[in-house]
Amino acid sequence: MKKILFPLLISGALVVTGCNKWLDVKPEGQTTKDEMFQTQKGFRDALTGAYLNLKSGDAYGGAMTWSTIEFLARNWDVVSPNYTDLNNLVNGNYADASVKAMIEKIYAKEYKVVADVNSILEKIEGKKTIFLDQNYTLIKGESLALRAFAHFDILRMFGTMPDNPGNELILPYVTEVSKAIVPLTTYDNFAKQVLTDLDQAEALLKDVDPITQYSLLELNPVLNSAAVPPVSDDYYMYRQIRMNYYAVLALKARVYNWLIPRDANNRANAIKYAQMVINAKDRTGKPTFRLGELSDAQLGNPTFPSEHVAAIDVYNLKTAAENNLGEPGRLAKTDFNIQDGYYYLNNLFPVAERATDARWVGMWSYKTTAGQTGYVKLKKFTQKEVDPTNQIPLIRLSEMYLILTETAQSKADAESYYSFYCNKKGIPFVNGFATANWETDRRNKMIREYVREFYAEGQTFFTYKRYNMTSLPAGWNASGFSGTTARYIVPKPDREISYHNK
Repeated sequence: MKKILFPLLISGALVVTGCNKWLDVKPEGQTTKDEMFQTQKGFRDALTGAYLNLKSGDAYGGAMTWSTIEFLARNWDVVSPNYTDLNNLVNGNYADASVKAMIEKIYAKEYKVVADVNSILEKIEGKKTIFLDQNYTLIKGESLALRAFAHFDILRMFGTMPDNPGNELILPYVTEVSKAIVPLTTYDNFAKQVLTDLDQAEALLKDVDPITQYSLLELNPVLNSAAVPPVSDDYYMYRQIRMNYYAVLALKARVYNWLIPRDANNRANAIKYAQMVINAKDRTGKPTFRLGELSDAQLGNPTFPSEHVAAIDVYNLKTAAENNLGEPGRLAKTDFNIQDGYYYLNNLFPVAERATDARWVGMWSYKTTAGQTGYVKLKKFTQKEVDPTNQIPLIRLSEMYLILTETAQSKADAESYYSFYCNKKGIPFVNGFATANWETDRRNKMIREYVREFYAEGQTFFTYKRYNMTSLPAGWNASGFSGTTARYIVPKPDREISYHNK
């Protein structure tokens, strides 16, 4: 067998058909895989392969951040009648062949990441003696975190409604690389396994992850910096684009928040882990992460990298953003140029509130492309020319503040967290939540905040599903939005369904 370059190795060794399709191992790839896991470098390369799949266009380099998942949330409209595939996607027509193909690619890629890290976890205990320094602990911890991350988004997208999931068998939680059929499990058991993986990852990374010991500036040196890195091995640097310790904590906060309808006790854990991320300090005593502000966007960092708890690095992000969200791109939102210049956007960013809003100023503009002049484009991923960040965030610090706001038991606590957040984002919150029915006012503000804070980051659809939104405020969408269980529970690929029905 000819040698295969690593980025293609896992893809060649692990294929996807049904539970066999998505997770099987080709016999001819076994020797190569065994050879790879003879060295520390082999394990590192395998983990790199998992991250490459994570940031592919069918995952978080497109479909699960600014593309497919955002069409499902109707954050984008269809700019041409020729795009029949997108019309069907926007309308939640899951029976359409082109929509099925898009969904199948996401499902396959998520389970591909799972297969990649399972290959690592299958071998790592037996090879523990080959690792130097903290490589064993970091690689195992990150692998468990990646497995949990991919599975949780599978649950959020393809799983039943979080407020009424039922007891039926819904999805496979895969922990082994095998030709055997992986049985489906219930919603609650699936979620339990996500948390089990995250508990293990947290324990492994807690005392060894460089992000707990050094500042982000030390670990992410600027271009042409003369500073000497604090670690001798650059594998320990740039921890924000890996599943680091704080990413594990933040993901636990997200998971527990999602699971509050299943058990009110999950609220305490959502608060606990969100607060741990916010309280994180580097060795100088400064906060590890800080909320992004208007000044960050104006300096060419509109994705607010100072608050990226976890992200993917896309080396050609500027080009990809221009191709997708720019003038010729298909990712755009209908708007109407009325007296103050906008209609739809005025509902997300009221005129009286947006003068200093970090998510508004310089972020939106009308397209000038012929045939698209009635559409606005988002410039969030426009990168500065010198030392661009090139990161698409997966989890940001702002989410932790929103979790603390929406889970607070008292009006005063909720207002405290949200006031701090609003001050940093540049939006007014002078009078607090409404005196009467403040929880309802908080709910409405949180939904709007998730949309405008994480636009094109793949969180809107999950927010609507978590809140079981049936409709949105007037004007949020030119053609309206109908949230139903049938829309929110994205069907698994046909072959996966038929495979488990045999």
